[in-house]
Amino acid sequence: MVAPMKGVKESTGTGNVKAINQAVVVDDTGHEDLANELSIGSQNLQWAQGKAGEDRVHVVISEERGWIFVGIYDGFNGPDAPDYLLSNLYTNIHKELKGLLWNNNDKFESTAAKAEDVLHSIDQENYPSGGHCYDDLKRKQGKNLKCTTKGGAMKRWEEKLNLNLKEKMNCYSNGVNHCDVLRALSRALKKTEEAYFETADEMAADNPELALMGSCVLAMLMKGEDVYLMNVGDSRAVLAQKGIAVPGSRKGIQDLEIINEESKRDKIEGFDGDELYGLRNLNSIQLSMDHTTYVDKEVERIKKEHPDDVSAIMNDRVKGYLKVTRAFGVGFLKQPKWNDILLEMFRIDYIGNSPYVTCTPSLYHHRLSPKDRFLILSSDGLYQYFTNQEAVMEVGSFIAAFPEADPAQHLIEEVLFRAAKNAGMDFHELLEIPQGERRRYHDDVSVIIISLEGRIWRSSV
Repeated sequence: MVAPMKGVKESTGTGNVKAINQAVVVDDTGHEDLANELSIGSQNLQWAQGKAGEDRVHVVISEERGWIFVGIYDGFNGPDAPDYLLSNLYTNIHKELKGLLWNNNDKFESTAAKAEDVLHSIDQENYPSGGHCYDDLKRKQGKNLKCTTKGGAMKRWEEKLNLNLKEKMNCYSNGVNHCDVLRALSRALKKTEEAYFETADEMAADNPELALMGSCVLAMLMKGEDVYLMNVGDSRAVLAQKGIAVPGSRKGIQDLEIINEESKRDKIEGFDGDELYGLRNLNSIQLSMDHTTYVDKEVERIKKEHPDDVSAIMNDRVKGYLKVTRAFGVGFLKQPKWNDILLEMFRIDYIGNSPYVTCTPSLYHHRLSPKDRFLILSSDGLYQYFTNQEAVMEVGSFIAAFPEADPAQHLIEEVLFRAAKNAGMDFHELLEIPQGERRRYHDDVSVIIISLEGRIWRSSV
């Protein structure tokens, strides 16, 4: 569990990252990893890092900035890409958010706040603030609009202008331009990947395998009631939200099956009808987008970008190789030069110069409401054995039964129990299998659970 810790000040004030203290994170092997409590500039923050296989997890709790950052980096073909993200992405995000969510000058008035003052002069009843921003932020507000009174053109012009203004209003609240914050996250990821490829280019002659390495990215920034999400790949952010009661739904409630110690099962099954009804009333809402070949829209995009390549998607994989359609790194699917440096056995038939896989993220802003209960952030290994709704129900029931225990660790244990059951073996037999060989039974799994009552849990395997 990552618990709030007393903040510390950077004594030198140089702005360099400096180890101040140490926090302990337990990895999947049961050994204690030392994670540094760091200070960037004069910022008070707690900094925890962990890893499981090729997964990397980064949690930052900044007191001065008033935010929580979580990064889950699910690597493949080697650890270099997720390690680079672990070391650099948060720092770049912090830089890009200057002037948007923080500034050294307390009297600084952001352009977002100024713009909001203007927008608030519009009738609030017709154009309420709040709402969501997505990764498709390419519309130009009010561009090429012409005022004319001929026929119904004036009415259409007014309707289009009203729609544009309403969309613009949805990007602002509390003096913050949420769309600009999301763009800042995207820029930070782009700059991080560019720097990664520059470094890899210098090492390519001796380490051509760097062209194969990549990572999925899930990054969350929570400041106050605003949650900003960015992802490429198939890691997920799932929100548990209290739903609307459905008459008669209690009749269909079944006992919750918890494959764990008998005492835990007994306690959960001992809930009365009202308690079980409350648990079953949780809904799951996926805030991130999956970028895989199982998503028709992603497959259509790649085929459209590579009309001359019939093997762009083959055997439900990009070039017959990769299940995810967007990822950090993995240069040999982005530029011919990275494909060319590989040994012939690893090369693909690269047709044209367009990338097969991109690092263009999906972006999402969510405004927390009283209905929201907790967030589950995880790599895709969790969803080999759980649906979104099952994961939410499992966490909700566990927290209700054991409010002081660790639901993230419980989810990991459930994954292992289910993997063992599918393989026809005992749970402890699975644990005795060396980690590398165990990948045949389950993927690396990293889970962060954020209770909206102020607690965070982390576990990995």
